[in-house]
Parts: sequence; structure tokens; C-alpha cells
Amino acid sequence: MNINFSLRGKIPVLLLRQRCMMARKLTAAQKHKMFKYLVDRDGYLCFYCKKKFKSVRDPIYEHLNNDETDDREDNLVLAHQSCNILKSTQKDKKYLSMAEYKLIENEKHVGDLYVRESFLKKNSKDEASTEITISKKCFDITEKYVTDNVLANGWVVYKETMHSIVYLCKKKIGYGSEQQIRSHILTLTSPVAPFEIIKDPKTKKKIIKKRFAETASSIA
Repeated sequence: MNINFSLRGKIPVLLLRQRCMMARKLTAAQKHKMFKYLVDRDGYLCFYCKKKFKSVRDPIYEHLNNDETDDREDNLVLAHQSCNILKSTQKDKKYLSMAEYKLIENEKHVGDLYVRESFLKKNSKDEASTEITISKKCFDITEKYVTDNVLANGWVVYKETMHSIVYLCKKKIGYGSEQQIRSHILTLTSPVAPFEIIKDPKTKKKIIKKRFAETASSIA
């Protein structure tokens, strides 16, 4: 790879502005998903020494501009930890120049635009599909629990019901939050749904079968 060492320190102002505007910090889960994209783009090898990784523990997420808060895919490559350290200690600054050149290349989207867009689009679509599937399963569990217990007992305590359903969802599908289950319960007790929430000063908030005939559906 022929590097133009005169590029060092001369990144165009427009790209610097773009970097500041788009800098973002990814979560550990998002970094994990980014791994496949980086391998597709650059290969399963260290960006600096060009040697293939011998162990899954070898690669680290290397920030080309040395800003660890800037987790844009353009600013990330896979590298050895030792090469990352060498980058800042080399007298000839070879690795530093490679990093700066690579960042410029990435920000101009040379060669890898299709791979990047395809990866990010597929990743986004997969995440949306997973969220919809989880939400539907949680709603089904919520509806069955409320229906079965209201029919059997005439009512259920709201707070205990929510906590019980959260537990069931986590037990059965591995997901479930109070916020999500609360939303499903509110759906089941909406004006057109078959249940309602009641409360008086002497009792806890309860969920019962709706008492009025104008509901759009019925559990009977």
C-alpha cells in the first residue's frame, strides 16, 4: 500500500466538520454488530501489520483519529493491541499516516459504499423485525394472563399482574420490561378493549372485565 505521507495533518476542513457532526458513541452491543461490517470491508486481519488474527480475542476496535468517543464506522478498523500502541510510538509515524489516510478514504466512501449501506440497511431491518416479533409475543402473553385470571377470579391486581407478566415474558422469550408490559395492559384496557382498570380509596388498582356493553370486543 503506497501512502502519501504528506497527507498527515492535512485532512480537509469539510471532512473535519463532518467528523464532528457525525461522531457518536456506540454501545457494546452495537460495536459487536459492527464487527461483521468491518470484517466485510477490511478483512479479518490487523489494519496496520496486515497479519490475520489468530484468536477471536486478538482484534480490538481501533479509532483511526484516536478519539475513543468517535465510533463512526468510518473511524473504526480492527487491529492488534500491540499495533495500536506502536502507532503512537513509531518514529517514522507509519501507522499514524496509515490511519489518517484510511480515515480520509473511508469518509469519501471509496470502494465500500455498497457494502456499508447494505450492511447497515440489513442490520436496521433485522433489528426492527426482531422488536416487532418480541412485542407481539409479549402482548400475547399479557393478553392470555389477564384473560385467564380475570375469567377465573373476576379481577386481578394491576401491579402484581404487571410484575407477573414481566417475569413470564423473561422466562418464556428472554425479554420483557415493565414499560412494555404496562403499554400492553393499557391497550387491553383501552375504550374498545374488553377490560378496564378500576380503583377506589379502599382497594388496590384492579383489572376487571369491562362492565359496559359498548365495547368493540368481548372475552365471553
